[in-house]
Parts: sequence; C-alpha cells; structure tokens
Amino acid sequence: MTVGLALGTVIGIGLALTFWGLFPPREPLQARLSELHRPTDHSHRAGTRRDRIGRAAAQSFRPLGLRGGRIVRDLRVADQSLEELAIAKLGMMLLGAGLPVAAWTIAWFTQIWVSPVLVVAASIVGGGLLFLVPDLSLREKARNRRRELRHQISAYLDLVGLHLSGGAGMERALSESAALGTAWGFVEIKRALRQAQLANEPPWTALEGLGQELGSIELEELAAWLLLASTSGSPVRYSLHTKAQGLRERALNEAEAEAQRSTERMSLPVVLMFSGFLGLIGYPAFAAIVGS
Repeated sequence: MTVGLALGTVIGIGLALTFWGLFPPREPLQARLSELHRPTDHSHRAGTRRDRIGRAAAQSFRPLGLRGGRIVRDLRVADQSLEELAIAKLGMMLLGAGLPVAAWTIAWFTQIWVSPVLVVAASIVGGGLLFLVPDLSLREKARNRRRELRHQISAYLDLVGLHLSGGAGMERALSESAALGTAWGFVEIKRALRQAQLANEPPWTALEGLGQELGSIELEELAAWLLLASTSGSPVRYSLHTKAQGLRERALNEAEAEAQRSTERMSLPVVLMFSGFLGLIGYPAFAAIVGS
C-alpha cells in the first residue's frame, strides 16, 4: 500500500507539472509590460516549452520573493533571465524532494524499513534547501561580474581623462571612451549614454540610472561626481586618474582580503587531519583506561 501511495504521488506530481507546463497561468499585464524595457535576446525563442514552463514557474514563485529588487539586479548583472532562474529553482527543488524518495525505494527493495514520515520530512527539507542553491549561485556570479565592472570602470575613467586632455568635451569624451571597449561594462555604459543622448538628458543621469539598475556603487558615485563637477565648474581631468587609481586600490585590497580568507579556509582541512591523527594515536590509551 505504501509503495502504491508513493508511486501514485509521483505520477500525480508529474501529470500536474506537465499540465502546468502546457497550460501555464496567465501573467498580469504589468509583468508583460515590464518585459518591453528589458534588452531583448534573440538567441532564445519565446515560444518553446521550456520558456513557458519558466514563465509559469516564475509566476508561481513570485510570492516567495523571486521578483525582489536584489534578485532583479543580480539577474541584470549576471545576464540571466528570470525564467532560467525559476527553472533552475524548480529543478533543484524536485531533485531535493526526490532523492529521499529514491533512497526510500531502494531501502524498501532491500527490505530495510524506513519510516514514511521521515521520508516526507527529508523530502520537504531537501527540497527547501536545494531550492535556495540557484540563488546562492546567482549571487556569487553577480558579485564576480560587479568586480569585473569595477576594473572596467577604472579603465574607462583613464580613457575619459585622456580624451579630456586632448581637448574633447565631457559628453564626447564619455561616449567615445565607452565606444573603445568591448567588455560588457563598456557596452552597458555606451548603451546608457546613447539612450540619454536620444532623450536629451545629461550623461550623469544615465550613469546613475545604470548604477541603480546594476547595483553598482561605483557608477552611482561617478554620476554624482560628474554632476558636482558640472555644477561647480571644477577641473575634471585632473581628478579622473586619481579616482581610477582609487578604484584599482580598492579592487586590490579586496583581492588581498579574498586571498587571506582562502588561506584561512585551506588551514581547516589540515586542522581536521591533525585532530584525526591525534584521535588515532590516543584511542588505544583511552580504550585501555576505560577497559581497566
């Protein structure tokens, strides 16, 4: 009876997911309109079954904070869609929930009794834990991309300073310097400046919006600094290299701190191995004392 209930549950979940993927729930109009402002990626077709399952999963996981501000910024920086994250979370959740069931099935065939309550509890805990794994992976990828962006901004500031030294204006120096790079940070800055030029807006407004969109403190600081320089009339080119040097020193300090943390993590296996060695040596004496 227990095996029949387990198999019926698995089959029912599979049929429900299949129906869910073929006939996803309708999204609200606000969510559909927000997609118009995203950069389109023509390498993925919007009508595939995987995309429909991803949109349905994203809509279902929305009450769990899937569309939060931090996740949206991390997705923007990592160049990943919300549907891909939802599919990854759904797959990891099903994997975490299915592993205890598979282990229980193997134990049942080998005539080892395991409480079904324990299996259900393990499935819930495993599914909940693995459900958070894609978020951690996304956060790590976004942090690495922001670190790359910091290096690109420092190089960008040096290029802007060189253009200003050559007699170019501020807006021309910003746009031409962004056009010289092929990294993703230069492409984003170039796109933001181009949109600001078409909308007849100042460049620091575009950089501030891009910094808020990517969650980059460096871009927001650069926008505020450009606004202050434009209003006060202070010489910009003399302090651009200083600011770029400050960004490089900050990146260097973070790299040194990360190296120190890695060194501390490397010492943990040595401590565990030494503890095991001490336990192996001291066990005979401890056993002799207990036996006497």
